[in-house]
Amino acid sequence: MPETAFLRTLDRIQNPAPGQLLQQPQAAQPSRLLALPNELLLQILTHAGSVDRMLLALTCKRLLAVSFMTVTMIPSASRHHAYQLNCRAMLDLVHAVRPLDARGRRRVSWAPCCVCYRWRPRRKAFWNFIPKQYATEIAAGIMDDYDYIIQRWGKSRSAMYQCPSCWCDERISLYGHLVDRKMKGGKRG
Repeated sequence: MPETAFLRTLDRIQNPAPGQLLQQPQAAQPSRLLALPNELLLQILTHAGSVDRMLLALTCKRLLAVSFMTVTMIPSASRHHAYQLNCRAMLDLVHAVRPLDARGRRRVSWAPCCVCYRWRPRRKAFWNFIPKQYATEIAAGIMDDYDYIIQRWGKSRSAMYQCPSCWCDERISLYGHLVDRKMKGGKRG
């Protein structure tokens, strides 16, 4: 008898949904929000924040059409970097799509980068490819603090918002012209 219960449990694990449920098309369940008239949806969208407005607009075609009736400011990465402004909307958008683990909790092993607007891993082992990629820049000395940057990025309570890859790109854009000078013998002009 215990063997039969075990086999039933094993069958439930291997086939979580009965075949008849998977074969029948499921009817779409409309949201009560979509049952509201456009005037009320417009009121909701005007009272929502810019990130919430954008996320609501991306949920379905009807809300996208209604959102075109309002003025929605879409956060822009290029505008964010053009004037060195703190674009809170971009970071809010990045935080709205944070990576979650299998239980639905946020992953503390990932952090958002405020330059490339991506969630990047905090694991130090992930960033081992960078010294190989920028060997001449490291030899020239323009990336002397790289190990410290990796250490700071790896801490879960770090206030650093720039991933090591973006930090390297910034250093190269600022000091890349010095690499050729140092490699050619240190001429100063």
